[in-house]
Amino acid sequence: MAIGLITIFFWSLSPSFLCPNFDFVKEAKVDLNGDGRLDAIRIIETNEDGGFTLKINKTIIKDTLNAEVDGFIIVDIDTADIFKEVAVHTPGESDDDEYLIYWYDGKKTFQMARIARWPEFTGNGKVLVDDWMGFWRKRDIYVLDKDSRTLNIIPQEFYYVGIEAEVIKSFSLNRSRADEDGITIVYAGEKIILLLYSPSKETFYDDWYQIKTSSGFVGWAKLRTFYEKVKGLPWAD
Repeated sequence: MAIGLITIFFWSLSPSFLCPNFDFVKEAKVDLNGDGRLDAIRIIETNEDGGFTLKINKTIIKDTLNAEVDGFIIVDIDTADIFKEVAVHTPGESDDDEYLIYWYDGKKTFQMARIARWPEFTGNGKVLVDDWMGFWRKRDIYVLDKDSRTLNIIPQEFYYVGIEAEVIKSFSLNRSRADEDGITIVYAGEKIILLLYSPSKETFYDDWYQIKTSSGFVGWAKLRTFYEKVKGLPWAD
């Protein structure tokens, strides 16, 4: 049974709509390496801790995801090459989806990447991966290295947010992330736009957001500084 190649498009900010509607299977027959012969792919063993055994023809690879595996899909990361790939999936404990992606050269199976949350396989050598950040969607981009046949994330210092909110209690903005002395006050009743996100190495609430005020000032604040002082952010679990 061959599995159709899938492209997912995300139209909503709600996390329930971000989850791809893939049909995961435990076995399939697909030509994975372009030699014209169908390859037999099976998940032949799983456990509740996320361990699984993937068998492609006579090759066997054992690996682990963060929770029990529910199957795999066949994807085509780059339609310009001869390969198709196997993406093994777990839904995780609470929409904490995780994938391990493999390719097969006709003799051996190789791991390409471990990807968390919700991917879109575009077919052009890129995989777009969305994550829900409490009230907005963060997108990372993985690119196929054609020599090593691995997927590598493109580092981003900033992520675009583009969410509007209204201030209900005053807070201060900083000139930069390095300068934590507030240089202006955002007052109750003002409308703001969250422009950019910059992850910290600390907690979720220590992440930085670049904010534009209704008067046109642009500055930075940690999430803990303002998340209880604004309304209109589309919070969702």
